[in-house]
Amino acid sequence: MEELHFNCPAYLAQRFWLMCAERRETPGAVLREFMLTEISKTDAAFEFDLRAITGFDAWAIREGKQSASRK
Repeated sequence: MEELHFNCPAYLAQRFWLMCAERRETPGAVLREFMLTEISKTDAAFEFDLRAITGFDAWAIREGKQSASRK
């Protein structure tokens, strides 16, 4: 997967890291949820099935269980 780089004001980045810690979620999980929510708002036909794409559900990915469950 391609890594995205962008400039972000320090106060915004700090708030993001705090939000991740408050939710006890990884930054990737928070960004993924945000992107899914925003895309779904603008595209009524958008359907995202994480399990169909990755083979794992959001909980497994969030908890880091995907590597252990693949046998």
